[in-house]
Amino acid sequence: MRSRYVFLLAILAVVFAYAGTQVALAPESNTLPILPTPDFSTLTAYSVVRVVDGDTIVVDDKGKDVKVRLVGVDTPETVHPTKPVEHYGKEASRFTTNLLKGEKVYLVSEPLPGALDRYGRALAYVYRAPDGLFVNAEIIRQGYGHAYTQIPSKYMQEFKQLEQFARKAEKGLWGQRR
Repeated sequence: MRSRYVFLLAILAVVFAYAGTQVALAPESNTLPILPTPDFSTLTAYSVVRVVDGDTIVVDDKGKDVKVRLVGVDTPETVHPTKPVEHYGKEASRFTTNLLKGEKVYLVSEPLPGALDRYGRALAYVYRAPDGLFVNAEIIRQGYGHAYTQIPSKYMQEFKQLEQFARKAEKGLWGQRR
């Protein structure tokens, strides 16, 4: 029985990989929410200059540094102006740095191209080039951030499912405290 289950999972992984989509297990059901992959051929790949923290990066846009806030994900900060020092901020920042150091990324803006948050950061879904990893989703799936629900976003429901998956699996910040 176990070998059939493993075989079925392997077949599903191949099918979804072939279809060019990214999948994440939905923790409360047996369905696999699909996060569509954009057509990267129409997008510009930007070099990552640095990672500011777990959910903010700086990219090079024709010699100009542009701060980008990852839409739909919120990571712990090392220092927050209204809260005491939070746990796991350094780990979240390190995780994002490891994902993006020396990489190029594709940016998909939401809600509108050129939209900025109150801190002047561009708002975007970030995909790592050339493999197309959906960075916003991966941060949540691995437990280094949570779904940001204060402002609705296109993938809010899928991000909430990824957060529940990470919580159940005790990944990242949801793991046992040291």
